Amino acid sequence: MTPRAPSAPFPDAGPMRWLRRSIPAIAAEAADTARARVIACQWSRRPDGRDLLREAITAAIEGFLRAPDEPPPQVIRVFQLLGQAEADDGRSPEDLRTALSAATGAVAERLAEQAVRRDLTPRRGGTFVRLGLAYTDRLQQAAAAGHRAAEARATGHAGPARRRLVELLLRPRPEPHDLADAATAADWPLPRTVAAIAVDPRTPGPRRILPPDVLTGLHLDPPCLIFPDPSGPARRAATEAMLGGHPSVVGPTVEITRAAASLRLAHRGLELLPPDMLPVHLSEHTPALLLLQNPELARTIADRKLAPLRRLRPSQRLRLTDTLLAYFECGFNSSSTAARLHTHPQTVRNRVRQLNDLLGPDLYNPAHALDYLMALHAQRLLPTDSTCDQTPARTTRRTA
Repeated sequence: MTPRAPSAPFPDAGPMRWLRRSIPAIAAEAADTARARVIACQWSRRPDGRDLLREAITAAIEGFLRAPDEPPPQVIRVFQLLGQAEADDGRSPEDLRTALSAATGAVAERLAEQAVRRDLTPRRGGTFVRLGLAYTDRLQQAAAAGHRAAEARATGHAGPARRRLVELLLRPRPEPHDLADAATAADWPLPRTVAAIAVDPRTPGPRRILPPDVLTGLHLDPPCLIFPDPSGPARRAATEAMLGGHPSVVGPTVEITRAAASLRLAHRGLELLPPDMLPVHLSEHTPALLLLQNPELARTIADRKLAPLRRLRPSQRLRLTDTLLAYFECGFNSSSTAARLHTHPQTVRNRVRQLNDLLGPDLYNPAHALDYLMALHAQRLLPTDSTCDQTPARTTRRTA
């Protein structure tokens, strides 16, 4: 006797057509949800631009709507390949599991909305959920198997070898011969210098391509990247393209055995620097970091050197302090200051005359130049003192 086929748990033909048309949008939303949850998934090494996570989610939904009892072999294969790619990109099995769980939740929410909207009976809806849980669990297993298979391969390009290399690099003063062996195992040309990049795990960002020579420590706490030969030709542009606008701090360039020191300073910068200054190269903001290490001293300097400006209206004071900082940094050249501020040189000269009247001859005394620069930076970086007017502190965004 032929066994009876189980009744379909899905809505009828009309709703099914709507669901199938919605698969690309649902898959894109689920992939974005996963990347927002797992910072390591916000970077990719896919040089062909393929979005493997989105492809896998799309295949999973299509397969589920066709045959909910068991994922088709081709869908299983897609998830195995996804697991392998995640391992090759240096992402951990925990990252993969968390990302897929987040994606599953996003897909389930959208499908549940449709189940309610299309008036599924409780019994049919329960079957829908039960089959969905079993289906996604099977896909999780396939992805995990793919990840394990990649880890078991020869270490040439395997992700685990690169993760081990990152962890070795970030130890205090690792032995050069240990680094050389680990770099060979990970197929990573050992550079003379590196910069560690601390990235903010709390801020999701758009997907970016990670150059193949950049090591990922996004599975660590705090998450980081290791960028080789940061002072080489075109490396600054590569850093900017990689980071985009994601809040992050590029640590100082150091010898290969001092990567841990670079990351320590970069992480400190991420803790202290205002978010709207990021991303930045820490070496360009050392004075700001020093000021933020001792805010009371910085505020005292600002109060002492800029006291004559406090009797001005807030908007006028802001214009003059912006002009004074640019004037200092441009070597007291009115034309260069005007170009930086996008204003007319005569406007700058008028403001400088006001500043001369307010601050006096000390403005041009080399012995006071550092105090003025520190005071101006402090005023931008630190919250407004409650004893002063309530003008919000203003910071300047500086891209990496």
